[in-house]
This record gives sequence, C-alpha cells and structure tokens, in this order.
Amino acid sequence: MGDVGLSIKEYFLSQYADEKTRFREITRLDEKDEHEYKVLLEKLIKLHEGSGKATTGEKGKALEHLVTFLLEKSSIFNVYENIRNTTNEIDQLLELNHIGRDLKKFITLPGEMFLSECKNYNKKIGVTWVGKFFTLLASNQSKIGLLFSYYGLAGSNWSSASGLTRKLFLLREKLEDRTHIIDINIKDFKAIEQGKSLLEIIDAKMKALRIQTNFDKFLKEKHPALLENSDDDVD
Repeated sequence: MGDVGLSIKEYFLSQYADEKTRFREITRLDEKDEHEYKVLLEKLIKLHEGSGKATTGEKGKALEHLVTFLLEKSSIFNVYENIRNTTNEIDQLLELNHIGRDLKKFITLPGEMFLSECKNYNKKIGVTWVGKFFTLLASNQSKIGLLFSYYGLAGSNWSSASGLTRKLFLLREKLEDRTHIIDINIKDFKAIEQGKSLLEIIDAKMKALRIQTNFDKFLKEKHPALLENSDDDVD
C-alpha cells in the first residue's frame, strides 16, 4: 500500500492533493479534445490573420464554436445557447452541473448561473459594451460574466474598458455581491492550447480582479502535463 509509513497529516494531505489533481484532469482537455480544439483555434486565427477576406459572420461563427467547445469540455457547466429573455439575447447561459457543484471548492464561483458573451470585433472592446454587459449581468443577477473576443479589452490597469471592469467590480462592498467581468481573448486561447485549462484561467483572472494585480502571477504553476515536456522550468 502506497500510504504505508505516512503520518496522519501526510496521509490527509495526499488525499487532498489527489482530489485537486482529479479536478485538474476533469477540467482540462484530454488528448482527443486537444486535437479538436487546435483545429478550431487554427481556423479562428486563420480567419483573423490570414490573407483571405473572411466575413464578419464567418469570424463570429468560428469564435462561437470555439467558445462553446471550451465551455462544454470544461465538464462543470451545462451550456444553454442563444437564450432570449424579455429584453436581451444571451449567447451562452452557464449553469453548474453536479460535477461543478461537487468541485466548487477548487474554484470560487459565486452563484450557480453565469453569462457568457462572444464579441466578434475587429478591434479591442471598448467601455460602451462593457457597460452594457454589466447591465445584462445585473438584470439577470449573475455575478460572473465571461467576455470572449479575439482582441480582448481596450486599455490596461485602470484605463478604458479594462479599467472599467475593475471599477464595476468595486461598486459593491461585500465580495459576494461584486460582479466579475472576465476577459478571455486570443492570448488565453493560445495558453489553453499549451496546456492550461479554461477554468485555471478564469480562476486566475478572478483572483487578479479581487486584488487588482496582473493575473499572470496566478498562472506560474505549470500543469503536470507541461512539466513532462519542459527542460527549462527554472524560477
């Protein structure tokens, strides 16, 4: 038995580590999913950066297909697409499934229903649309909004759209009442291709929003799958 010789503390720490590892494996892409994801990502990149003249509709569909694939393969969400309420249409309505509710201790997701929007712009997203998204989240009483786009948010730190997400987050005093608008863009799509999971990126960006810092600090820990193929893993 592998646990022979462990102290009580070491035994329970090993059990917790095993559970955390299971969470990582459940939420990351497996080998088959990785291949399909790379095909979807290559198509999205080609439509945006290739020499051909792709239409806005083609780019939008490619983004939506990639995002839906990622959300479904995260394993913790039920994904409902193109949901219309009395005033708006929501690209993706996300609900924690039984796996997500069971594993919620490994990622702090306030509530159990979240909104996801795909914005197919040929430039970075400005403050106007961030403000509209915040209103949509508030009207649906959702504390997390995932904003997927190719180029991401305009500005940085406290400026423009990026700064507005920080200001909107601070509107409420209590953490559980605050609204997280999480920007997921081509840099993040490429990080997922390299082995990160969508949930790891969301978690890192939520932490960064809470303490007002760069989210990269929370992605320094490499996934075990990356360590196997890395010989330059020096701090």
